[in-house]
Formats: sequence, structure tokens, C-alpha cells
Amino acid sequence: MKKIALYFFLIGSSLWCIYPFIWMFFSSFKTNREIYQPTTLMPASYEWKAYENLFAGESLSFLQFFTNSLLLSTGQAILATMLSVGTAFVLAKFRLKGGTLILGLAILLILIPKQTLAVPMFEWMNWLGWQGSLWSLLLPGAITGLGVVFFLQLFRNFPNEWIELARIEGLSPMKTLLLLLPLVSPGLVTFFILHFVLSWQEHLLPLLLLDDESITLPLAITKLQDSSYRIPLSVTMAAATLSILPMLLAFGIFFGKMKTALREVAHS
Repeated sequence: MKKIALYFFLIGSSLWCIYPFIWMFFSSFKTNREIYQPTTLMPASYEWKAYENLFAGESLSFLQFFTNSLLLSTGQAILATMLSVGTAFVLAKFRLKGGTLILGLAILLILIPKQTLAVPMFEWMNWLGWQGSLWSLLLPGAITGLGVVFFLQLFRNFPNEWIELARIEGLSPMKTLLLLLPLVSPGLVTFFILHFVLSWQEHLLPLLLLDDESITLPLAITKLQDSSYRIPLSVTMAAATLSILPMLLAFGIFFGKMKTALREVAHS
């Protein structure tokens, strides 16, 4: 009986959480009048005008902003994964002078709110001449303490004898790391998706550092919502629906690897 009650509770909680997304999806086919009727979930008729509006670029340069977000989030995730893996491997398996300091800085990066770095970041990017371009977010966003701590826990599970054997065979640390990467592939996928999602939904730094042509899709949707008095709400809902598709696809495809990686980190 308790198990059945638990299942009903979990199903109810899941429906409660996903209902806003279901409502958002169906609202992209509604008129403004239907959207403002909270008791109406399904539209009277399914009209694709909002999606046609987006892909035609009438209310929003959707494809341009979607491409900006995709390039920025993917580039950040790739660079952050590469830097984090290399740093964590060295800290975990080699005696490095200043290793404790580097680990402390990585933890400090996790603890410091990103908002406190917004103004110094703006001044720095302006000095470099990158203000307004995607480079102002791509390179700084690749530096993350979370990735270092995450991969450090994974590499600590590897026997030190493996590293010693690779050294005896004459392999460089870089070649040793490349040989070990397949063993941490679930962790690579998990952190890549995690950083991709965090970069995709970032608002503050894109607002400060990017110009109107380089802004990301979530920021463009926010600006679209501010002007919703003259743009149908269905267009905003359609843009929001499409903006979450990359994250849903990534999560659905790589859920198994993510579960494996999180289990390994929890047991380390």
C-alpha cells in the first residue's frame, strides 16, 4: 500500500512539474484570448502561424539567435570540458607544486556568485575589444571550477599503478590522459550537457556583453516578452518551446551515460 501511495505521489509531482511546459506548448497554437483563459488547456484549433512567424523572422530573428546560442553554448561546453579534464587529471595523479592552490581556486569559483564578476568582466572585455561579440562569453565561460572538482572525483578512482605503468612505457601525460578518456566517457557527456545547459540559460552576462545582433535566444525571448503587447503571446510561447528542444534532446539521448557518471561520482 505504501508503495502504491509513493507511486501516486511521484506521478502527481511529475505532472505538477511538467504541466507548465505542456501549457506552454499548447499555448503556442492558441490566440491571445484563449491563452488568458486559465481553464483552457487545449486550443480550439491548431494554428502554426506562431512558428511560421518565427522561422520567417517577422517578430524575431529566431534562426540567428538560435544559432548564436548553439555556437556559444557548444563552444563553451567543449572548451570547459577540455580544460577541466586536463586540470583534474594533473591534480589527481601528479604531484604538482601549487596543486592545492589550484584546487582551492576551483572551489572558490564555485562559491563566488557570477553576478559579482559581471562588472569586472565587462571592463575586461571592453579593454580587450571583445565587447559585443560572442568571444566575450566563449573564452571566459570555459573557465569553471565545477568541472575540475567533478573530474577530480572520477580520476581519483583510477589506480595509481596505471599512471606508473604508462610512465614506464614512455607515454607522456597527454597520451596517458587520452588513453583514459574512454573510461570517463559518461562523465565527459554529463559535464558537457551540464555546462551546455548552464550556458544556454545564462541571462546577465549576455545582456551586458553582447550587442543586439549577437544576443542569445533566451535573452531575445525576454525582450520579445517585454514587447508582447504588440506581438501575439503565441509567438513568445513558440519561441520558448523551441528554445528547450536542444536540452530535451541531449538529456533524452544521453540519460544513460549521465546516470552512470553521477553514480560513479557519488561512490568515489
